[in-house]
Amino acid sequence: MYRDLRAAVIVAALGAAAACSDGPLAPPAPITDLPPDLAAITFTAEGTPTAPFTMLELRQTGGFSGFVAVDAAGRPVWFFRTQGTSSGFTRRRNGDFVFLDGNRGLVEVDRAGKVVRELAQQARPGRHIHHDVAVTPRNTVLFLAEEWEQWEGQPLEGESLWEWDPEAGTVTKRWSAFDHLDPQHDWGERSYREDWLHANSLSYGPRGNVLVSFHYLDQVISLSPDLKRIEWRLGGVGATVTVADPFSGQHSVKEVSPGRVLLFDNGYERLDTRYSRAMELELRGGTAAKVWEWRPPHDNWARIISSARRLSNGNTMVGFGTTLNTPAVGATGPIEVYEVTPGGAVVWHLLVGGAASSMYRATPLQSF
Repeated sequence: MYRDLRAAVIVAALGAAAACSDGPLAPPAPITDLPPDLAAITFTAEGTPTAPFTMLELRQTGGFSGFVAVDAAGRPVWFFRTQGTSSGFTRRRNGDFVFLDGNRGLVEVDRAGKVVRELAQQARPGRHIHHDVAVTPRNTVLFLAEEWEQWEGQPLEGESLWEWDPEAGTVTKRWSAFDHLDPQHDWGERSYREDWLHANSLSYGPRGNVLVSFHYLDQVISLSPDLKRIEWRLGGVGATVTVADPFSGQHSVKEVSPGRVLLFDNGYERLDTRYSRAMELELRGGTAAKVWEWRPPHDNWARIISSARRLSNGNTMVGFGTTLNTPAVGATGPIEVYEVTPGGAVVWHLLVGGAASSMYRATPLQSF
């Protein structure tokens, strides 16, 4: 009851500000009365970030899960509570957020916090939405979803891409891994029938191409703008572009300029020298050369989740999303976010502690 009332107060206050202005919403102020489960998460910031806000995708076992925007001082200024895990978001041309709620599905939310539209989640083995979502050049929404087919007489869970047109209310399948990959050959050491590829990242490249990251193949693929063919396969199983300094378990992949790919290298298979890093590769024909990497002053091995985001000034925001000994995978922790210059200097550091269980991603926000 209290949490629902608190969310309603925030929405009403932001809505009133919007009604008094013909322009964009005024920057949100720090929230002084957080719900108890969100207040149990601590934020400690040092330095000055480029963007005024950072959106954190937080998860707390038995407590708050959702999207929280913090200011430069690490103070929460806006939040949206999810029913399931917070697993990616994008923004439409009008500034609306489209949040991926693991239980609810896709939820379009305006800057005042009001739910505008939603696409309901489907239970497995249906079109179960997961891990990432991206706005298309047409201002519709592309998302990852599980797909099941029979293989060797038993069900196999693969991946598909679907497009949601919120205004038209239509949902259309645009791509299936089963049409382009063969589990007989394209099979990683972590693959199993209930999760063959484990796609975990989706983004548009500079040519309108679409990048998809496959955790279980340790690979990134580029799809042609019409989604009809695979242009290249970077790293991992069956690579067409090999990497001399390999990554594994990668997340938040983005082609930041033609032929330059930024990713968070979790280092999932790096069991002896345990660390994670932000990494930028330049594709040169059939090989990819590392042209930049960044590791924090004290190595942080975030074996799952986490992110690397390039800002317009060339800085990079790097988010390490796991605590010490995250169940089942091991990790060094802590949950933290850095903004670093191309030369590797830290300009901002955010430490997330208290009751936080994990942080899926951290994304700079220039405005609401």
